[in-house]
Amino acid sequence: MHFRTTHIVLPAVLLTVLAACGPARRLPPDRHLLVRARVEVQDNAVDKDDLRALMKQRPNKRILGLRFYLAMYNLPSPERVARRKAELVERNRVANERRALRGKPPREPGRTFGEWLREVVGEPPVALDSTLTARSAVQMRNYLLREGHFEGQVTDTVEYRGRKARLTYRVTPGEPYHLRHMRTVVDDPRIEDYLAKTAEGSRLKSGARFDADDLEAERDRVTGILRELGYLYFHRDLVSFDADTAVGGRQVDLVMRLTRQQGGRAEGLRGSREGTVHQLGRVTLDATKAAQAGVVLPVDTLVRDGFTFLYNGRRPRYRPQALLSTVYFHPGDRYQASMADKTFRRLTNLRVFDRVDLLYDTVGTGAPDVVNCTVRLVPAKQQGFTVEGAGTNRGGFLGTAISLSYRHRNVFRNMGSLQAQLTLGLEAQQSITGRESGTGGSSTAVGRDVLFNTVEIGPEVTLRFPRPFVPARWFAKSAAPRTTWTALYNYQRRPDYNRTLARTSLGLEWNESPRATVGIFPVDLNIIRIPFLTDDFRDYLQEANDPVLTDSYTDHLIIGARAFHILNTQGTAKGRDVVYLRTTLETSGNLLSGVMGLLGREPTTDTSGSRFHTIDGVRFAQFVKLDADLRYYRHLHEKSQLVLRTAAGVGVPFGNLGVLPFESSFFVGGANGLRAWRARSVGPGSYAAPLAAYDRTGEVRIEANVEYRFKLVGFFEMGLFVDAGNIWYLKEDPQKPGSGIDGDLLGEMAIGVGAGLRLNFDFFLVRFDLGFQTKDPALPPGDRWIFERSREQRAIGDLANLNLGIGYPF
Repeated sequence: MHFRTTHIVLPAVLLTVLAACGPARRLPPDRHLLVRARVEVQDNAVDKDDLRALMKQRPNKRILGLRFYLAMYNLPSPERVARRKAELVERNRVANERRALRGKPPREPGRTFGEWLREVVGEPPVALDSTLTARSAVQMRNYLLREGHFEGQVTDTVEYRGRKARLTYRVTPGEPYHLRHMRTVVDDPRIEDYLAKTAEGSRLKSGARFDADDLEAERDRVTGILRELGYLYFHRDLVSFDADTAVGGRQVDLVMRLTRQQGGRAEGLRGSREGTVHQLGRVTLDATKAAQAGVVLPVDTLVRDGFTFLYNGRRPRYRPQALLSTVYFHPGDRYQASMADKTFRRLTNLRVFDRVDLLYDTVGTGAPDVVNCTVRLVPAKQQGFTVEGAGTNRGGFLGTAISLSYRHRNVFRNMGSLQAQLTLGLEAQQSITGRESGTGGSSTAVGRDVLFNTVEIGPEVTLRFPRPFVPARWFAKSAAPRTTWTALYNYQRRPDYNRTLARTSLGLEWNESPRATVGIFPVDLNIIRIPFLTDDFRDYLQEANDPVLTDSYTDHLIIGARAFHILNTQGTAKGRDVVYLRTTLETSGNLLSGVMGLLGREPTTDTSGSRFHTIDGVRFAQFVKLDADLRYYRHLHEKSQLVLRTAAGVGVPFGNLGVLPFESSFFVGGANGLRAWRARSVGPGSYAAPLAAYDRTGEVRIEANVEYRFKLVGFFEMGLFVDAGNIWYLKEDPQKPGSGIDGDLLGEMAIGVGAGLRLNFDFFLVRFDLGFQTKDPALPPGDRWIFERSREQRAIGDLANLNLGIGYPF
């Protein structure tokens, strides 16, 4: 059955009518529905977004221009909801009487459907409130004061049209005030000297516009400086400001005071705990368990390199040297806030502890400027098993998979993690040749009695250690270098062939900065074997005469290395917007090919005349590949976000294999990319494949995505998206016209649009994305866009692709 455009347009029209039908009908007769609230700023002298955030009332939320939530609130009749509620309460009362006779506690009545629709899904109509309007104007005037516009004015006007009201705030900021002079008042000459030496870092300079945010920034700056210098108990509330605007000329004189409150009056810092530079005395790492069921576990003590370790049992749960590699301070050091913060972050990021606390006390120190530090470590559950199941639907073919995982969070007592996983998958797939392998290598058509014809099984082991496999002195301690080793084996039995993959990799990762990570994997070995091909599939490969396709189903090795760099501003950016950039460089076979040439190893020559080197009779790949993925997350509102993504990559194959191996080739389509097409079903370029069954891969990829995400109700979210992308060969294959990158790139971009429903359960997210093909580059020019085709070619069922995914696509 094909769904046509009318099947989508008609419900949208009905929803529009529903949303527009009497939105104010549930309001009292004397109230007006607020349908617009805007801010107008003279000369755009201040930020409109900041002023909008101060409005106490906003119109009802819209989705695609429709007041959906208000429509859901107005849909049920209040009288009918009250009547149904009364009936429910009465039934619940009778049921509770029976429960009381059986000695059971009473139950509260649940919600009726109408209540759920109004209270959970719906949003009450926003009625204009003059009191809230006046309070908003006051908040805006206070904002102007904080921004240095001491003469600013805010007026509000309301335009009434029937039962609807349109509210406008007109803001006249006026000329801002500027700082004329600033001085610091503190009774400790050392602190005064410290602040004078670092004054260049202050935003409070003569001639600068007065801004209350700059005062808050100065509080944080002064607090950070002093805590870094050893003032452990200094905090930002000890910094206050006095502003004098009576000097004339729209200027401000500012006084910064460092005082503490004692008995309701301000006192100096000298001699107080807040004004003392502290030194670390005893440093204790406490990894003991709490008392269980009233039983106090015995605690033992170990001293190593000046540190004290507390533990339960015969030996420490964590090796002392492993713990010491995560601590950035020592007994006798002056307290530094940055070292304490680095220690906390490093221990937390290990994911070995449920909780990490740094506690300070002066018990037994004998001096007011000496503090003991206890690093309290609450161990997490050390070992655990998980079982996960999943269902798949790829192009209408169903599948299922189960994964059994074991995890150890403290392997070898070095705070390293071991994860072992075994995955088994069963799936129904159409044969590439359109036929199913039978006994004796014959082929039969895919029958209805075949439930699953594809089997995949694979064990995987990953070891991670919080130390490098090279000398640690090569890195700063703050880089937190760590080692990752992975080994896996994967076996696939498919209708046309059997395939095995064995892989091992060894790599090193470290923090270049708080928001940048670098990884180098000098060992990345893949052994791919195709032990079985059906006769039909072997004939198909010969008829196709496609080197890329043939090499994808030939034994080969990938012996190389890879490196990556990740920039992620999440958690470090001043605003809420986030930038993510991952760049990856991969190389394979180049060094090995050069060494074989220097050693005089004679290459092998095949029947077509190609010359190449082998290892144990298996050809190895030779290529260089560069890939980049850039994402920008723009927070539009508390419940909405705009995500922009672009990804591009190029892989250059060299002589030994001649093509990029299938595992390293680029593709588009699927649940995390071009969602209107199945994975590997687009390209290369404008080439129209006579058979669409085999996987499409390329040497160049360009992809772009725009997605608008917003919350619906409860754990339901929605996304609207536009995806574009394609793959190409660096040089056009004569047997695949249009496959080269030298053509019209924009004209050959596949474009899809769609919408997705997401179920966000916090700990994981389930995603259903429905994409529609709006531009297909494989079609002739003039037929590529959906609106250029005939009505029969626009059947929605032929252009739609449903994706099931876990987590956001990017």
